[in-house]
Amino acid sequence: MYLDNKNEEFAEPNKALFLDRDGVLIDYIPYLSHPHQVNIPLNAGKVFRKWQDSGYLLIVITNQSGIARGYFTANDVEEVHAKIRQEYKKIGVYFEDIFICPHQPSDNCQCRKPSPYMLRQASEQYFIELSHSYFIGDAISDVECAINAGCNPIFLLTNRTLVDAKNLAQKYPSVYMIKELSETIKLIEC
Repeated sequence: MYLDNKNEEFAEPNKALFLDRDGVLIDYIPYLSHPHQVNIPLNAGKVFRKWQDSGYLLIVITNQSGIARGYFTANDVEEVHAKIRQEYKKIGVYFEDIFICPHQPSDNCQCRKPSPYMLRQASEQYFIELSHSYFIGDAISDVECAINAGCNPIFLLTNRTLVDAKNLAQKYPSVYMIKELSETIKLIEC
């Protein structure tokens, strides 16, 4: 579905499902650094396959401050991503790209979520209409990243993030909140 930039003026833009990595794409483990730690959430593959089959590009947007903190290397992250791609490929799910911010908050970089930088970069690179795209995340920074980019945020409630739900609902009452990834399927038909 990706279109060459030369033909953009004649083509409709792509739409994407942006995904946070830890807690959405794979089970949350703080500072996950080894491929053997990768575990795909139950039914995630089936859900993402439906989005993919409906014409959405699947793109991962992830903060990996463990690189800047010295907990693991960029190569370690690439090995984890290779494992994630391998596991999802078994069920027919393919990721167009993975955008990584390797910085820690104190670096004050331009790319760390909630900055919209990585979404805008993906939008330019893959000719994506952000207003017709979604971003599933399990952190307030994911929601704010989507809002800052003009993308539709989806907040995945987990045991780890339930505390944030009340604050999020007060600050952004229109954010779509879900308990299960499968709840997003109805958005494809809207």
